[in-house]
Amino acid sequence: MLHLVRHGEAEGNRERRFIGQQDVVLSELGHRQAALVADRLARSGVVRVVSSDLARARATAQPLAEALGVTIELDAGLREVDNGLWSGLLATEIEAGWPAMWAEYRAGADVARPEGERWADVAARARVVVERLLDDGEPTAVFTHGGPLLCLAAWASGIAVAGNVFTGPIAPAANGAITTILPGPRLAAYNDTGHLGAAMQDDGRLPFLE
Repeated sequence: MLHLVRHGEAEGNRERRFIGQQDVVLSELGHRQAALVADRLARSGVVRVVSSDLARARATAQPLAEALGVTIELDAGLREVDNGLWSGLLATEIEAGWPAMWAEYRAGADVARPEGERWADVAARARVVVERLLDDGEPTAVFTHGGPLLCLAAWASGIAVAGNVFTGPIAPAANGAITTILPGPRLAAYNDTGHLGAAMQDDGRLPFLE
C-alpha cells in the first residue's frame, strides 16, 4: 500500500505560479499541513518514507520520517513537471509570451513547455517509481507534487488522460492531501483532506496549479 501525499503549501502556490522544479520552500501553512500529515500517517502502519528531492516535498516528509525514526529516500522521478521557460511565471505571463501554446494548453493539449517537459514525460517517470514501490510490498508514504499525483491517480484508476492532466476528469489534489494506491494498481482513496481541518486552503483544487 502506498500513501501518496501532495506537499504542503509552498511559496508561490497561493499566487498560482507555475513553480515546476523551482526549489521553493514551504509556507507557514505548509509546515502546519506537514505536521498534520505526519500525525495521520504515523498511525497508519507506514514503515518507509520516499520523497521527491525538491525542498517542498522533503520538508513535508520530514515530520513523518522523524516520527517513524526512518531516513527519507529521495527520488527525482517524483519531481513536479519541468516547466522550462515557464518556471515561476503566472498564467497571464505565459499567455503573453506564448499565446498560441498557452491556448493549446488550456484547450487540453499536452504541450511541451519551452525547454521543459510534457505531462507524458512526468507520468512515465513517476509511474516507474510507484510500480517499483508497489512491487517492494512495504506500506510506504510517498511525497510528491500536484502534477505527478494527477498522473498516478489516473493510471491507478484506469483513466486514460492523453493531454493536459489539469484539464482531465480528475480534479487536482489539495496541498497536504493523501491519495492511496493498492497493488494492481487500484485507487483506494484520492484527495483525502480529513486530517487537515482548518489547515486547508483552496488553491489545490483550482486548475492549472503545479
